[in-house]
Amino acid sequence: MAFKDFTEMTVWQKAFALLVKIYSITKTFPQEEKFGMISDIRRSANSVVHNIAEGFGRFEKRDKTRFYKISRGSAYEIISQIMASYALRFINNTNEKNALILSYRYVIGELDSLIKTIEN
Repeated sequence: MAFKDFTEMTVWQKAFALLVKIYSITKTFPQEEKFGMISDIRRSANSVVHNIAEGFGRFEKRDKTRFYKISRGSAYEIISQIMASYALRFINNTNEKNALILSYRYVIGELDSLIKTIEN
């Protein structure tokens, strides 16, 4: 299916919803983490979303997949940051941690499918 705009892509929609959720969750993190974990996890969440958008805007297949792969790497990075935030007790709810990780794994799976489709 050809999309007219990146906002029609389900992978972008899911990543965008997660970005909003990450901002909400990190508001509860300790203030001394403003330039640490809060900044890192928000940067990663932004990278996932915005690299999908940038990839969509690229014309060459190789350019497209490069940005989708960067987005994929940032999704793995945020999974690691979620796990660290949980270990440090910045995220206290096990279900919330697991739901976030599962959601980012879904995004990774969608990006994998998108990359394979473009490359083949």
